Amino acid sequence: MTGIKDVAARAGVSISTVSYALSGKRRISPETRQKVLRAARELGYFHHAGTVVSSGRRTGFLAVSDPIHSTTTERNYAGFLMQMVKSAREHDYDAIVLTGSGDQAETRLNQVIDAGLVDGVILLDVEVGDDRVGLAATSPVPYVAVGVPKDTVHLVCVDLDFEKACRAAVDRLARLGHRECIFFGSAPDEYRRRSNFVMRSLGSLQHYARKHGMTLKGYAPPNEGMTHAGGAGQLVGFGQSGVPGGSGVWSMGVMISLLDKAFAAQPEATAIIVQSDLMFLEALIGRLSSMGKRIPRDVSVLSLTTLGDADRLSVPIDELPLQPERTCARAVDMMTGLLAGSGMPSGTVERMEIPYLDRGSVGPAGRA
Repeated sequence: MTGIKDVAARAGVSISTVSYALSGKRRISPETRQKVLRAARELGYFHHAGTVVSSGRRTGFLAVSDPIHSTTTERNYAGFLMQMVKSAREHDYDAIVLTGSGDQAETRLNQVIDAGLVDGVILLDVEVGDDRVGLAATSPVPYVAVGVPKDTVHLVCVDLDFEKACRAAVDRLARLGHRECIFFGSAPDEYRRRSNFVMRSLGSLQHYARKHGMTLKGYAPPNEGMTHAGGAGQLVGFGQSGVPGGSGVWSMGVMISLLDKAFAAQPEATAIIVQSDLMFLEALIGRLSSMGKRIPRDVSVLSLTTLGDADRLSVPIDELPLQPERTCARAVDMMTGLLAGSGMPSGTVERMEIPYLDRGSVGPAGRA
Protein backbone atom coordinates (compact mmCIF):
# COMPACT_ATOMS: atom_id res chain seq x y z
CA MET A 1 0.00 0.00 0.00
CA THR A 2 1.29 3.43 -0.92
CA GLY A 3 2.48 5.42 2.09
CA ILE A 4 3.69 8.87 2.95
CA LYS A 5 7.31 7.83 2.32
CA ASP A 6 6.45 6.96 -1.26
CA VAL A 7 4.81 10.34 -1.77
CA ALA A 8 7.84 12.12 -0.34
CA ALA A 9 10.19 10.21 -2.62
CA ARG A 10 8.02 10.87 -5.69
CA ALA A 11 7.80 14.61 -4.92
CA GLY A 12 11.47 14.90 -3.95
CA VAL A 13 10.72 16.39 -0.53
CA SER A 14 10.90 15.31 3.08
CA ILE A 15 8.25 13.26 4.85
CA SER A 16 7.51 16.19 7.14
CA THR A 17 6.91 18.42 4.11
CA VAL A 18 4.38 15.92 2.78
CA SER A 19 2.66 15.88 6.16
CA TYR A 20 2.46 19.66 6.25
CA ALA A 21 1.19 19.84 2.67
CA LEU A 22 -1.63 17.41 3.42
CA SER A 23 -2.60 18.63 6.87
CA GLY A 24 -2.14 22.36 6.40
CA LYS A 25 -0.51 22.60 9.85
CA ARG A 26 2.40 24.65 8.53
CA ARG A 27 2.62 27.11 5.67
CA ILE A 28 4.57 25.89 2.66
CA SER A 29 4.93 27.39 -0.78
CA PRO A 30 2.07 26.83 -3.25
CA GLU A 31 4.55 25.27 -5.68
CA THR A 32 5.73 22.69 -3.15
CA ARG A 33 2.19 21.90 -2.07
CA GLN A 34 1.11 21.31 -5.66
CA LYS A 35 4.14 19.06 -6.20
CA VAL A 36 3.18 16.97 -3.16
CA LEU A 37 -0.49 16.78 -4.12
CA ARG A 38 0.36 15.78 -7.67
CA ALA A 39 2.68 13.02 -6.45
CA ALA A 40 0.05 11.74 -4.01
CA ARG A 41 -2.60 11.68 -6.70
CA GLU A 42 -0.31 9.93 -9.21
CA LEU A 43 0.50 7.24 -6.65
CA GLY A 44 -3.13 6.82 -5.63
CA TYR A 45 -2.28 7.76 -2.05
CA PHE A 46 -5.60 9.46 -1.24
CA HIS A 47 -7.68 6.62 -2.61
CA HIS A 48 -5.74 3.83 -0.91
CA ALA A 49 -5.35 5.65 2.40
CA GLY A 50 -9.10 6.26 2.53
CA THR A 51 -8.51 9.49 4.41
CA VAL A 52 -8.94 13.17 3.76
CA VAL A 53 -5.56 14.10 5.20
CA SER A 54 -2.74 11.97 6.55
CA SER A 55 -4.05 12.29 10.10
CA GLY A 56 -7.33 10.61 9.09
CA ARG A 57 -9.49 13.37 10.62
CA ARG A 58 -12.99 13.78 9.19
CA THR A 59 -14.92 17.02 9.01
CA GLY A 60 -18.41 15.66 8.37
CA PHE A 61 -18.89 18.12 5.48
CA LEU A 62 -18.99 17.71 1.71
CA ALA A 63 -18.52 20.58 -0.73
CA VAL A 64 -21.30 20.64 -3.34
CA SER A 65 -20.30 22.88 -6.24
CA ASP A 66 -23.51 23.86 -8.03
CA PRO A 67 -23.00 27.00 -10.15
CA ILE A 68 -25.84 29.43 -10.80
CA HIS A 69 -25.96 30.55 -14.44
CA SER A 70 -28.17 32.90 -16.45
CA THR A 71 -30.28 29.92 -17.54
CA THR A 72 -30.53 28.27 -14.11
CA THR A 73 -34.14 27.63 -13.16
CA GLU A 74 -35.20 27.54 -9.53
CA ARG A 75 -37.17 24.35 -10.02
CA ASN A 76 -34.37 22.26 -11.52
CA TYR A 77 -31.74 23.76 -9.25
CA ALA A 78 -33.78 23.08 -6.13
CA GLY A 79 -34.53 19.54 -7.25
CA PHE A 80 -30.90 18.50 -7.58
CA LEU A 81 -29.64 20.45 -4.57
CA MET A 82 -32.35 19.13 -2.28
CA GLN A 83 -31.68 15.55 -3.31
CA MET A 84 -27.96 16.02 -2.79
CA VAL A 85 -28.43 17.46 0.70
CA LYS A 86 -30.90 14.71 1.65
CA SER A 87 -28.58 11.98 0.43
CA ALA A 88 -25.65 13.49 2.33
CA ARG A 89 -27.70 13.58 5.53
CA GLU A 90 -28.51 9.90 5.17
CA HIS A 91 -24.75 9.30 5.42
CA ASP A 92 -24.38 11.70 8.36
CA TYR A 93 -22.84 14.44 6.23
CA ASP A 94 -23.78 18.08 5.81
CA ALA A 95 -23.17 20.06 2.63
CA ILE A 96 -21.32 23.30 2.04
CA VAL A 97 -22.96 24.65 -1.12
CA LEU A 98 -20.77 26.67 -3.49
CA THR A 99 -22.76 28.54 -6.14
CA GLY A 100 -20.02 30.40 -7.99
CA SER A 101 -19.19 29.72 -11.63
CA GLY A 102 -16.04 30.09 -13.70
CA ASP A 103 -12.94 31.27 -11.86
CA GLN A 104 -14.98 31.90 -8.72
CA ALA A 105 -16.00 28.24 -8.55
CA GLU A 106 -12.36 27.12 -8.64
CA THR A 107 -11.32 29.73 -6.07
CA ARG A 108 -14.07 28.74 -3.64
CA LEU A 109 -13.28 25.06 -3.98
CA ASN A 110 -9.60 25.68 -3.29
CA GLN A 111 -10.50 27.80 -0.27
CA VAL A 112 -12.66 25.20 1.46
CA ILE A 113 -10.24 22.38 0.64
CA ASP A 114 -7.13 24.27 1.72
CA ALA A 115 -8.85 25.24 4.96
CA GLY A 116 -9.59 21.57 5.67
CA LEU A 117 -13.34 22.22 5.83
CA VAL A 118 -14.57 19.32 3.68
CA ASP A 119 -13.93 15.62 3.20
CA GLY A 120 -14.84 15.54 -0.48
CA VAL A 121 -16.22 17.49 -3.43
CA ILE A 122 -19.32 16.72 -5.51
CA LEU A 123 -19.79 18.58 -8.79
CA LEU A 124 -23.23 19.39 -10.17
CA ASP A 125 -24.16 21.06 -13.47
CA VAL A 126 -21.07 19.72 -15.19
CA GLU A 127 -19.87 21.10 -18.52
CA VAL A 128 -18.03 19.18 -21.24
CA GLY A 129 -14.79 21.09 -20.64
CA ASP A 130 -15.48 21.87 -17.00
CA ASP A 131 -12.59 23.83 -15.44
CA ARG A 132 -13.44 22.46 -11.98
CA VAL A 133 -12.41 18.99 -13.10
CA GLY A 134 -8.76 20.01 -13.37
CA LEU A 135 -8.64 20.67 -9.63
CA ALA A 136 -9.24 16.98 -8.93
CA ALA A 137 -5.78 16.07 -10.25
CA THR A 138 -4.00 17.58 -7.25
CA SER A 139 -6.75 17.57 -4.66
CA PRO A 140 -6.18 15.90 -1.27
CA VAL A 141 -9.89 15.06 -1.16
CA PRO A 142 -11.84 12.95 -3.68
CA TYR A 143 -14.06 14.38 -6.41
CA VAL A 144 -17.33 12.90 -7.67
CA ALA A 145 -19.28 14.41 -10.56
CA VAL A 146 -22.96 14.12 -11.41
CA GLY A 147 -22.32 14.41 -15.12
CA VAL A 148 -19.61 13.26 -17.52
CA PRO A 149 -17.02 15.85 -18.57
CA LYS A 150 -14.47 15.24 -21.29
CA ASP A 151 -11.71 14.56 -18.76
CA THR A 152 -12.66 11.91 -16.21
CA VAL A 153 -9.19 10.66 -15.24
CA HIS A 154 -9.02 12.08 -11.71
CA LEU A 155 -12.60 11.75 -10.53
CA VAL A 156 -15.53 9.35 -10.39
CA CYS A 157 -18.64 10.17 -12.43
CA VAL A 158 -22.28 9.13 -12.42
CA ASP A 159 -25.00 10.32 -14.75
CA LEU A 160 -28.04 9.18 -16.66
CA ASP A 161 -27.38 7.44 -19.95
CA PHE A 162 -28.57 10.20 -22.28
CA GLU A 163 -27.04 8.56 -25.34
CA LYS A 164 -28.99 5.34 -24.79
CA ALA A 165 -32.19 7.28 -24.01
CA CYS A 166 -31.90 9.36 -27.18
CA ARG A 167 -31.31 6.23 -29.23
CA ALA A 168 -34.41 4.61 -27.68
CA ALA A 169 -36.48 7.72 -28.40
CA VAL A 170 -35.43 7.95 -32.06
CA ASP A 171 -35.76 4.18 -32.54
CA ARG A 172 -39.31 4.29 -31.16
CA LEU A 173 -40.31 7.14 -33.44
CA ALA A 174 -38.75 5.42 -36.46
CA ARG A 175 -40.59 2.16 -35.72
CA LEU A 176 -43.84 4.11 -35.61
CA GLY A 177 -43.18 5.53 -39.06
CA HIS A 178 -42.06 9.07 -38.20
CA ARG A 179 -39.71 10.60 -40.77
CA GLU A 180 -40.03 14.33 -40.09
CA CYS A 181 -39.20 15.42 -36.53
CA ILE A 182 -38.79 18.77 -34.79
CA PHE A 183 -36.44 19.15 -31.83
CA PHE A 184 -36.91 22.03 -29.39
CA GLY A 185 -33.69 22.17 -27.41
CA SER A 186 -32.48 23.92 -24.29
CA ALA A 187 -31.83 27.64 -24.02
CA PRO A 188 -29.01 29.07 -26.18
CA ASP A 189 -26.74 29.79 -23.21
CA GLU A 190 -26.76 26.09 -22.31
CA TYR A 191 -25.16 25.32 -25.68
CA ARG A 192 -22.70 28.19 -25.40
CA ARG A 193 -21.28 26.90 -22.13
CA ARG A 194 -21.51 23.29 -23.39
CA SER A 195 -23.55 21.80 -20.57
CA ASN A 196 -22.66 18.12 -20.71
CA PHE A 197 -26.13 16.54 -20.84
CA VAL A 198 -27.38 19.13 -23.33
CA MET A 199 -24.49 18.53 -25.72
CA ARG A 200 -24.66 14.75 -25.31
CA SER A 201 -28.38 14.75 -26.04
CA LEU A 202 -27.95 16.97 -29.09
CA GLY A 203 -25.19 14.83 -30.57
CA SER A 204 -27.02 11.57 -29.92
CA LEU A 205 -30.31 12.71 -31.43
CA GLN A 206 -28.49 13.91 -34.52
CA HIS A 207 -26.53 10.67 -34.85
CA TYR A 208 -29.46 8.28 -34.53
CA ALA A 209 -31.75 10.39 -36.69
CA ARG A 210 -29.19 10.14 -39.49
CA LYS A 211 -28.99 6.36 -39.06
CA HIS A 212 -32.76 6.11 -39.56
CA GLY A 213 -32.84 8.59 -42.44
CA MET A 214 -35.01 10.88 -40.32
CA THR A 215 -35.14 14.63 -40.92
CA LEU A 216 -34.56 16.27 -37.56
CA LYS A 217 -34.36 20.05 -37.32
CA GLY A 218 -33.59 21.74 -34.04
CA TYR A 219 -34.61 25.04 -32.49
CA ALA A 220 -33.64 26.73 -29.24
CA PRO A 221 -36.35 28.17 -27.00
CA PRO A 222 -35.55 31.54 -25.42
CA ASN A 223 -33.32 31.82 -22.38
CA GLU A 224 -35.37 31.34 -19.22
CA GLY A 225 -37.00 34.52 -17.98
CA MET A 226 -35.92 36.66 -20.94
CA THR A 227 -37.82 38.47 -23.68
CA HIS A 228 -36.70 39.90 -26.95
CA ALA A 229 -37.98 43.07 -28.55
CA GLY A 230 -38.20 41.64 -32.04
CA GLY A 231 -37.89 38.50 -34.10
CA ALA A 232 -38.25 34.84 -33.29
CA GLY A 233 -35.70 32.44 -31.89
CA GLN A 234 -33.00 31.19 -34.24
CA LEU A 235 -32.40 27.71 -35.55
CA VAL A 236 -29.94 25.53 -33.72
CA GLY A 237 -27.63 24.44 -36.53
CA PHE A 238 -27.42 20.65 -36.35
CA GLY A 239 -24.08 19.64 -37.79
CA GLN A 240 -22.70 23.17 -37.38
CA SER A 241 -20.37 24.52 -34.72
CA GLY A 242 -22.43 27.62 -34.02
CA VAL A 243 -25.30 27.98 -31.61
CA PRO A 244 -28.02 30.59 -31.56
CA GLY A 245 -27.26 34.02 -30.22
CA GLY A 246 -29.23 37.04 -29.21
CA SER A 247 -30.34 38.52 -25.94
CA GLY A 248 -33.00 40.87 -24.65
CA VAL A 249 -36.49 40.42 -23.30
CA TRP A 250 -38.35 37.31 -24.34
CA SER A 251 -42.14 37.05 -24.37
CA MET A 252 -44.73 34.31 -24.84
CA GLY A 253 -45.44 35.78 -28.26
CA VAL A 254 -41.86 35.12 -29.29
CA MET A 255 -42.16 31.53 -28.08
CA ILE A 256 -45.23 31.07 -30.28
CA SER A 257 -43.32 32.62 -33.18
CA LEU A 258 -40.61 30.02 -32.65
CA LEU A 259 -43.14 27.20 -32.81
CA ASP A 260 -44.74 28.65 -35.92
CA LYS A 261 -41.34 28.99 -37.56
CA ALA A 262 -40.60 25.33 -36.93
CA PHE A 263 -43.88 24.14 -38.41
CA ALA A 264 -43.48 26.46 -41.39
CA ALA A 265 -40.10 24.85 -42.11
CA GLN A 266 -41.46 21.31 -41.59
CA PRO A 267 -45.18 21.31 -42.38
CA GLU A 268 -45.13 17.49 -42.65
CA ALA A 269 -43.54 16.97 -39.22
CA THR A 270 -45.32 14.24 -37.26
CA ALA A 271 -43.14 14.15 -34.13
CA ILE A 272 -41.68 16.65 -31.68
CA ILE A 273 -38.95 16.06 -29.09
CA VAL A 274 -38.66 18.74 -26.42
CA GLN A 275 -35.74 19.39 -24.09
CA SER A 276 -37.10 22.33 -22.17
CA ASP A 277 -39.40 22.98 -19.19
CA LEU A 278 -43.08 22.45 -18.42
CA MET A 279 -43.93 26.04 -19.35
CA PHE A 280 -42.63 25.51 -22.86
CA LEU A 281 -44.40 22.16 -23.14
CA GLU A 282 -47.71 23.72 -22.12
CA ALA A 283 -47.20 26.52 -24.65
CA LEU A 284 -46.50 23.87 -27.28
CA ILE A 285 -49.65 21.93 -26.40
CA GLY A 286 -51.73 25.09 -26.64
CA ARG A 287 -50.26 26.11 -29.97
CA LEU A 288 -50.77 22.64 -31.45
CA SER A 289 -54.40 22.76 -30.37
CA SER A 290 -54.94 26.17 -31.97
CA MET A 291 -53.43 24.78 -35.20
CA GLY A 292 -55.89 21.90 -35.13
CA LYS A 293 -53.20 19.31 -34.42
CA ARG A 294 -54.14 16.56 -31.97
CA ILE A 295 -51.69 14.67 -29.75
CA PRO A 296 -50.80 11.97 -30.71
CA ARG A 297 -53.17 11.47 -33.69
CA ASP A 298 -51.62 14.27 -35.76
CA VAL A 299 -48.32 14.82 -33.99
CA SER A 300 -46.46 12.84 -31.34
CA VAL A 301 -44.73 14.70 -28.50
CA LEU A 302 -41.92 13.40 -26.28
CA SER A 303 -40.26 15.27 -23.41
CA LEU A 304 -36.57 14.66 -22.85
CA THR A 305 -35.13 15.49 -19.41
CA THR A 306 -37.97 17.13 -17.56
CA LEU A 307 -38.42 15.95 -13.98
CA GLY A 308 -40.91 13.13 -14.36
CA ASP A 309 -43.97 15.34 -13.92
CA ALA A 310 -45.11 15.98 -17.49
CA ASP A 311 -48.26 14.09 -16.54
CA ARG A 312 -49.43 17.33 -14.88
CA LEU A 313 -49.82 19.13 -18.19
CA SER A 314 -53.19 19.66 -19.88
CA VAL A 315 -52.21 16.77 -22.15
CA PRO A 316 -49.95 14.24 -20.35
CA ILE A 317 -46.68 13.85 -22.28
CA ASP A 318 -44.38 10.85 -22.68
CA GLU A 319 -41.13 11.45 -20.85
CA LEU A 320 -37.50 10.41 -20.52
CA PRO A 321 -37.00 12.18 -17.18
CA LEU A 322 -34.09 13.58 -15.24
CA GLN A 323 -34.00 11.75 -11.93
CA PRO A 324 -31.97 13.73 -9.38
CA GLU A 325 -33.07 11.40 -6.59
CA ARG A 326 -31.17 8.55 -8.29
CA THR A 327 -28.04 10.31 -9.55
CA CYS A 328 -27.49 12.39 -6.41
CA ALA A 329 -27.97 9.41 -4.09
CA ARG A 330 -25.52 7.39 -6.15
CA ALA A 331 -22.98 10.22 -6.15
CA VAL A 332 -23.02 10.38 -2.35
CA ASP A 333 -22.73 6.57 -2.16
CA MET A 334 -19.66 6.79 -4.39
CA MET A 335 -18.17 9.53 -2.25
CA THR A 336 -18.60 7.68 1.02
CA GLY A 337 -17.06 4.62 -0.59
CA LEU A 338 -14.02 6.64 -1.63
CA LEU A 339 -13.70 8.10 1.86
CA ALA A 340 -13.86 4.62 3.36
CA GLY A 341 -11.11 3.41 1.04
CA SER A 342 -13.38 0.94 -0.72
CA GLY A 343 -14.70 3.05 -3.57
CA MET A 344 -14.32 2.83 -7.33
CA PRO A 345 -10.99 3.81 -8.92
CA SER A 346 -10.55 7.26 -10.42
CA GLY A 347 -11.76 7.42 -14.00
CA THR A 348 -14.85 5.32 -13.32
CA VAL A 349 -17.95 6.49 -15.23
CA GLU A 350 -21.28 4.95 -14.30
CA ARG A 351 -24.32 5.55 -16.51
CA MET A 352 -27.83 4.88 -15.22
CA GLU A 353 -30.66 3.90 -17.54
CA ILE A 354 -33.48 6.41 -18.00
CA PRO A 355 -36.96 4.84 -17.85
CA TYR A 356 -39.51 5.65 -20.55
CA LEU A 357 -42.68 7.08 -18.99
CA ASP A 358 -45.49 6.26 -21.41
CA ARG A 359 -48.42 8.72 -21.11
CA GLY A 360 -49.88 8.04 -24.55
CA SER A 361 -48.52 11.13 -26.35
CA VAL A 362 -46.47 9.15 -28.88
CA GLY A 363 -48.26 7.12 -31.54
CA PRO A 364 -47.94 5.97 -35.15
CA ALA A 365 -47.34 8.56 -37.83
CA GLY A 366 -50.06 9.35 -40.33
CA ARG A 367 -53.08 8.10 -38.36
CA ALA A 368 -55.27 11.05 -39.22
